[in-house]
Amino acid sequence: MSKVAIGIMTGVLALGIAGCSSGDGDTSKSVNADEKSKQVVHKEEEKDVNATEGKDNVETTPTDNEGNVSETSGSNSSSKNSSDDSNNNSPQESSKSNETPAILKEGQIKNLLTDNMDAIFSAFNKAGDQYGWNNANPSDFSKLSPKLTPYATSNFINNDLKSLAKKYYCECDEHFKPELNMDVRFSYEQNGNKLSIVALEPATDFLNMGSKWEFTYLFEDGKWKLNYWKATSLEHKNLNLTKDEAKALASPYGDKAEYDGAVTSLDADGAKAYVFRIYKNGKPQNVIGISATNTKLVYDLEEEFSIDDDAPATQDKDASEGGAGEADKKAEQDNSSQDDSSDTDKNNTTATLGNFNIYNEYLNIEVGGPDDNMHFGYLPEDLIAKFGKPIAITTSSNGADFQYSDAIYSLSRADGKVYKVTITGSRAASYYKDFATVKKVYEGDGVYGAFDLEETNDSEGYHLVYDNYSTARHTYTSSNQEGNPIKKIVVELTDN
Repeated sequence: MSKVAIGIMTGVLALGIAGCSSGDGDTSKSVNADEKSKQVVHKEEEKDVNATEGKDNVETTPTDNEGNVSETSGSNSSSKNSSDDSNNNSPQESSKSNETPAILKEGQIKNLLTDNMDAIFSAFNKAGDQYGWNNANPSDFSKLSPKLTPYATSNFINNDLKSLAKKYYCECDEHFKPELNMDVRFSYEQNGNKLSIVALEPATDFLNMGSKWEFTYLFEDGKWKLNYWKATSLEHKNLNLTKDEAKALASPYGDKAEYDGAVTSLDADGAKAYVFRIYKNGKPQNVIGISATNTKLVYDLEEEFSIDDDAPATQDKDASEGGAGEADKKAEQDNSSQDDSSDTDKNNTTATLGNFNIYNEYLNIEVGGPDDNMHFGYLPEDLIAKFGKPIAITTSSNGADFQYSDAIYSLSRADGKVYKVTITGSRAASYYKDFATVKKVYEGDGVYGAFDLEETNDSEGYHLVYDNYSTARHTYTSSNQEGNPIKKIVVELTDN
């Protein structure tokens, strides 16, 4: 809930208004001409409303398409009054109304923030296109700053936005504009001509970490203008997101997000991640997980690590509620027994990989040798002796997988030795910036001249597959075609 405070100059209101009331009608206080020196403070609890009520106007920052600003009554300027007698207002009265902005509803504040961010970054983009600013032609802030005056205070323009302009036209992949989700943990406080807002910017790809943004607006010249912003990383934070909040973060990825259970995930640093199936045009497109701690996107979705008590969306529709409950309890018991197993340690955070050139790692298979980077040929006891017990062990027809904090080691059923290493999480993104970098490394190496490159994509993402069809296969996976960031690397010995 928000605390909204506004001082009302009773000398002005006495001209035509006998009293005032809160936006929700919960509180009403009469104001007369004898109380000119007093202020009436309204504290309201408001729901999301996108339109003004009665005859109040909303002062918002103008944009190129002012028809989309928060008021739906048609007024978009503080100099207008929606009453029939608006033409009788004196200039002095209009000036005073600018100094005492109307109380804003939550929906209006969300629209204000959205429109203001769009307007500021649109001004940056249009100026860059107009003057051809780039690395070779640095920006001239004296040409940009006048375009920003309707949207921000002079202090913010000459400090924060001036600093931003120095790096904005870098022709790089750096992220500048906040991509906010205002459906989760959104809060605000209006106090007179000051408006404070807190909003989340959730993670948008595998490497990115979510942030909490704080904004402050000041009411100047009849408009709300940005005066402050600050982003704080959610890394090492714990939001304790609910399932519904996670769904609100997943929903923008498609037409519908269908809950499918929850997992503990290495990508979420061992914490809970809510899993959703994403639909577009009525068809399932992909599956993503949302970390309950920091909004990070999760991809290592192994159903055997499920910890959720709720029946997943993919459960048999014909199963009774009782049967579903029993199945969930059994799965929980199975997982508990696995977690408590003497063969695993779910709290093991030991890193198993360092920094090295992945492209020639299949040649380094001497166990314990000087170039023993990926630990090919290790037996289970070798892994445990060097890195401790794995977080989890899973088995399949091919053998067993030992899962550590930064990689999964696949051991062959035939000889029990490591033949495949799957690098996950932020560690996978740390070796090469993108697919273009990978290609340069591999194409410049004589050994890999014999390797064929195949570029594919599926529901998991986009892949670069290097295969010599005899001894080794390397696969790089990303959620986007540029491969930035790389979310998974698989190095496999195929002559095993």
